[in-house]
Amino acid sequence: MWSTKRLLSFVILIFVCRTVNSATDADFRDVLTELFTTRSYDKIVRPITNQSEPVVALVEYFLYGLNDVNEVEQKMTTTGYIEVSWKDEFLSWDPNLYGGLWYIYVPQGKVWKPDISLGNGFKDLKELGSDFIQVYITSDGYVLWKPFQIFESKCNLDPTYFPFDKQTCNLEFVVWSLDIDDVMLLVGSDGINMMEAMESNGQWDVVSSSSSDETVSVETKVIFSIRMKRKPLFIVMNIIIPIILLSILNIFTFQIPADCGERMGYTITVWLSFAVFLTIVSASLPKSSDTIPVISIYIMVQLGIGTATVLVSAVQSRFVSRSDDKPVTAWLKRLTLIGRSKVESNAVKKVKIGDDDKVNWKSGIAALDVLFFWLFFILLAISTFVILMISAFMQ
Repeated sequence: MWSTKRLLSFVILIFVCRTVNSATDADFRDVLTELFTTRSYDKIVRPITNQSEPVVALVEYFLYGLNDVNEVEQKMTTTGYIEVSWKDEFLSWDPNLYGGLWYIYVPQGKVWKPDISLGNGFKDLKELGSDFIQVYITSDGYVLWKPFQIFESKCNLDPTYFPFDKQTCNLEFVVWSLDIDDVMLLVGSDGINMMEAMESNGQWDVVSSSSSDETVSVETKVIFSIRMKRKPLFIVMNIIIPIILLSILNIFTFQIPADCGERMGYTITVWLSFAVFLTIVSASLPKSSDTIPVISIYIMVQLGIGTATVLVSAVQSRFVSRSDDKPVTAWLKRLTLIGRSKVESNAVKKVKIGDDDKVNWKSGIAALDVLFFWLFFILLAISTFVILMISAFMQ
């Protein structure tokens, strides 16, 4: 079966054997006249003598750059070209009759070519290439067509592990009008080719690629898959670290005395900051209810802790204003005395509540603040560690 590598070998062989090429512009015009006038070449007719057999076209994809991956619109944009090659039995000639001319270039609109299109394209279906693109034709009738353009393809992105996610997007090229009995698409020898001069993307790294050809019912297509890994530095610096810092600020609410009037304003401000960050993250993720990003769960957990902090602070503000003649509840009194005993001695003492132990509401609420501070600190540390481990390593 003919492939691009075989074509290259064929071209090199002819070049070596014909060190002197005496072809002139007249020979080129004569070949064009022979092919398109004398033989009445018709680009509507499939280029095969036996019309009951399919034309086999080999397809390869050359990736120049990954332009954009849009999570909200579920779209991948790449720059590159596909290399399609096939044999046209009506476009062959004897080079010896035309000064050794063994290849020509003609505009793509003058010859038959398979109506290949991007099956999972994001825009309207349209013909590949442009009028100014030339097709390469050898004297044996082998045709090489390389339409270059920007491809916008649909891509099902899974945001679960954002921003440490890996995504796989496909470019599916199909023959739109003709079925498998007319044209058969196969992957060329190189499949998908990453160009050495491929431009880097600020958000994504291409880690691997693959290619395959499929036949579904009477439809034939080739699929080029691109495996990408997100660069998380921007998200970490601008979203994750600020969230962690806000969580720390939220915990230090319990270092502010409960009878301080600024405490409630402080807690509300931190809570609103969490809500703003949740909005920012949601705006950069796909609008889907099928999967929930882990980072959104983390923000909701921190938002829940912030809400609990606001409620606890509100309740504490009411109890701290109680007069000293109202007795402190037994559990709060015991908690306060345990705290005092730990301050007074490094050893754990058995606390005995007696009439001489004086505990008021202010000291009781202060002891409760210490308990909530360490409780929420441990919860912050555990949730942050678990979320980061899940996002970074469970893919």
